[in-house]
Amino acid sequence: MFGYVKAFPPELTLREYELYRAGYCGVCRAMGRCNGCASCAGLTWDSVFLFFVRTALTKDPFEVKKIFCLLHPFKRRQAVFSTPQIDYAARASAVLIHGKLQDDKADERGVKKLRASLFLPLASRHKKRADLPELEQRCAAILAKLAETERERPASFDLPASLSGELTAEVFSYGLPTGSAEERLAREIGFHTGKFVYAADAADDFLADRKAGRYNPYAALFGRGTLTEEDKEGIFDGIRYELAAIERALALIDFSGIAGIGRILSNVVGEGMLRTAQTILTDEKRSGKTEE
Repeated sequence: MFGYVKAFPPELTLREYELYRAGYCGVCRAMGRCNGCASCAGLTWDSVFLFFVRTALTKDPFEVKKIFCLLHPFKRRQAVFSTPQIDYAARASAVLIHGKLQDDKADERGVKKLRASLFLPLASRHKKRADLPELEQRCAAILAKLAETERERPASFDLPASLSGELTAEVFSYGLPTGSAEERLAREIGFHTGKFVYAADAADDFLADRKAGRYNPYAALFGRGTLTEEDKEGIFDGIRYELAAIERALALIDFSGIAGIGRILSNVVGEGMLRTAQTILTDEKRSGKTEE
């Protein structure tokens, strides 16, 4: 999850948006405390989504306090405190960032490969401080399968995307009681979130992957160097299917007493993620011009 899972603020109330921002600042502070200050550079809204999903499932209480932030020195900001889920979201992010950098080092070229090589030792230290060895092993095994699958360049979206879904399912459900309703819902939300992220990333990188000769599931599936309007409609239909699956899982959560979190999660999935996909698929610089 790297930048595609975020809310659409205009459709949130002021109170909901302040809570959403407090989650972001809370995860940032937790990353610095749990993983090391430099790890905050890898913060994305995706980790905030993870925090709110886990909080909705576990009902762990939390506090929101005003804090001083070095990046915003002239105004105190609200941040979430006192919850194991904010710490978990921060620590899990270190595992995911390390995996992403390893993947970039193995598969990318030029500046991206150099950047991954430079930051990987630091990310390794952050991952070690996060202290989630079992989650790390599970994620590493899935990432290895995903890398092997992509090397085979299958003309399929579901094969690699399902592995991406398995990865995020592990992250969302890790540490929850085995076999519990909370674990099952976390896995369901995580699985379809991972597939959405893979779909959005593949569409976003379509032209760049084609030019660099990297595997892209849509290029392999459709067998052409650009995406037609029909291709884009098919991709968007698939994305909406994943988002609908997340919404069905969210509908099974009891948001009594935490209605604000329920509305935030609904906004992220039904507005933010949907609009992100629409933006990617209508940007010709990313997905390619439509064939005549």
